[in-house]
Amino acid sequence: MANADKKILNCFCYWGGERIVNTNGTFLYKGGICAAVVIEDGISLNELFKTVCDALKTSLKDKIFFYNTKRDKTKHIILNDEKVVTMLFRLNEDEVDVFVEETGRTHDPHPLSDIIPSGRDSNVIDHNATSIVGGTATSSSMPIGSACTQEMGLVPYLPENANEVLWGKGQLFESPDLFKQAVTIFAALNKFSFKYLDNSRSYYRIVCVVKGCPWKVTAKCDGECDLVRVIALNNEHVHSALDGTTYKPTIRTKQVGLIFKNKILDKPQFLPRDICKEFEVALGCRLTYNQGWRAKERAKEAINGPPSASFHLVPWMCRRLVESIPNTIAKWTSTDEGKFKQLFVSYGCSIAGFNRGCRPVLKLDACFLTGYYRGHCLSASAHDADDGLYPLAYAIVSSENDEDWLWFLENLKEVVGGRQVVLVTDRNTSLLNGIIKVFGGECNAWCLRHLKENFSTFVSSKGLKNERRKEALKVFTDIAYARTEVIYKFHLGRMSAFHPDLAKWVEDSKPKHWANAYFPFKRWDKMYTNLAECFNNWILPLRELDILQFMIGHVNKVTDLLVRKKAAVLSWKLPVGPNIDKDIKEAQMVARKYMHRATSPSEFTVWNTERKSFAVRLTHPKTCSCLAWQMSGVPCGHACRAIINSGFSIYDMVDPMMTKDMQIVIYDNSMSPVPLHDMPPVSSLEPNCMTVDGVACTDPALNPPAVRRQAGRPRKRRIESQTQEKATVTCSRCREPGHNRSTCQSAIPG
Repeated sequence: MANADKKILNCFCYWGGERIVNTNGTFLYKGGICAAVVIEDGISLNELFKTVCDALKTSLKDKIFFYNTKRDKTKHIILNDEKVVTMLFRLNEDEVDVFVEETGRTHDPHPLSDIIPSGRDSNVIDHNATSIVGGTATSSSMPIGSACTQEMGLVPYLPENANEVLWGKGQLFESPDLFKQAVTIFAALNKFSFKYLDNSRSYYRIVCVVKGCPWKVTAKCDGECDLVRVIALNNEHVHSALDGTTYKPTIRTKQVGLIFKNKILDKPQFLPRDICKEFEVALGCRLTYNQGWRAKERAKEAINGPPSASFHLVPWMCRRLVESIPNTIAKWTSTDEGKFKQLFVSYGCSIAGFNRGCRPVLKLDACFLTGYYRGHCLSASAHDADDGLYPLAYAIVSSENDEDWLWFLENLKEVVGGRQVVLVTDRNTSLLNGIIKVFGGECNAWCLRHLKENFSTFVSSKGLKNERRKEALKVFTDIAYARTEVIYKFHLGRMSAFHPDLAKWVEDSKPKHWANAYFPFKRWDKMYTNLAECFNNWILPLRELDILQFMIGHVNKVTDLLVRKKAAVLSWKLPVGPNIDKDIKEAQMVARKYMHRATSPSEFTVWNTERKSFAVRLTHPKTCSCLAWQMSGVPCGHACRAIINSGFSIYDMVDPMMTKDMQIVIYDNSMSPVPLHDMPPVSSLEPNCMTVDGVACTDPALNPPAVRRQAGRPRKRRIESQTQEKATVTCSRCREPGHNRSTCQSAIPG
């Protein structure tokens, strides 16, 4: 009698074919074999598997099982535990389809068209299915897929496709977000606006905004699970012609962002204007740029979690970097309230490469971060043996203040150890104060470009314009590059000829920090902070990310750089790199105009075009009386002329710090892999204590900093330098440079 009360289903088993969804939303199984068995409520999972496989005459090894529901044959649920077997009997009346596939095969049904998959399209629900106990639905956590987002924007929707997105009572959606996406797409296709009357976690009531229009959809969640079921859909509209002309789409940027989430995940460089363009092509509905930008921000938040939660994992990430990469320095600080304050990172491989092979010149600079919490990225970069970028250390801080720069420099001092280094800076006041306290003021070299910008402004204030201003800037450059005090004073006299105040400005600008004639250390002719600008541009894709993604992205970029340059140096055919070889060729071009005479097998006298003589020595110590060779490490024009027919190789004259052998030493240190498989998910972290799913972590809690964001979108385009070369504007009316047609005042002859 007890058996008579148990539910019995006719089970149709399928194996070896392909599950396909037609464009009209119907489902079919193509190819393979089919068998029928009878199953009874109470059957265990293993018994069900054995019964199905015996009927299909196949083995259980490496198989995965699905079943569909009576309400929607295109919804396929994975059979993975006893609760799912119970739900199989609850969701079906007389019969059920069970599909068997290899575990390595994709689980998504294949659509017959390229139309964007809708809520009606078949998708696998991979979770512990809802069970009914005492009339109450319960479910465990389930990873939800986004059925509406797989091919969003690639092909246009047709108006008749709207009914495939939202088709009526009994339709199931895997999550509330997926249901809301379907409503958004449905409304955009049918060109009407909607509003929520109820928008709770478990109940949704949506109506058309036109007064008196009967269109309405009602849906609710099944118990405590994320499955959303449509209860009722009245798909009728009563609109006037005026309503059609005044229609404005109902756009929620969160839903649009979720629609494009997969595309942005595959292509982070996907721009807001690309979202606007593809949304219009797919749905015939135009977005503003601001909506596209906000949609991308919401998509990034859906991918990486809320920006505030990323700070919780900074201690964990620092600890993992130190554990994974030997000799790495990764430090962070916080306020008394537990809010993030500062982060410093320098990888052990970068430290080893710098100390073993890089020249002791560091370019220090800072750049804005454009993410939600803004801030600044402080950096220290070195030159490799081919004058390429070699990132040594970075820090993320709130601003360029005295405290942050001092903290960064103290950690940088630990990185370089006792090595004497030259620090090239842009004369930021806080940075200069920190250098004096940590390294001493003598090693501080000022960037020539920033000095020229200030000098250019001063020159203009003295009435020197156009060509006269350019000539004064050229003389200023000659002063900076002058190798000896005599040459320095000669060019300073030339500057006085322009205006006495210009020469006084030069003398008052502390030339010991920027003029070669007075700088106490060898700076290898590195007069600019261009390398720091290269670093800022190199990390440009990371600057808009949250702090955790920035750290992960920086590890990946440094890893790629080390691997790429290590492979590149092995392909060099010369003893020096291409950039150094280019500098040598430029010096050789200048040397063609010179004359020389040997005074010994290794010593020469060289005359330049002005008949001035210079003494060159090609054996140790390799020198030229102009000092350019010693200061730069690359043979000057006089040395290149002396090397001709001397029997010496030009490449042997290059400083050993700039050769292929040294480049190999620098990049011999590779980045160790950093495992992130066990990184706690951001969504599982509690804000006030580091716990994951109720389990305490050893890392302390770290909350986001207190910042005040400016209104509008963050600026992402760099501000150009005053002295940066720009294209000359030419008037199309008189063909004269310096103005355009609208401001032309020239008289045109008749």
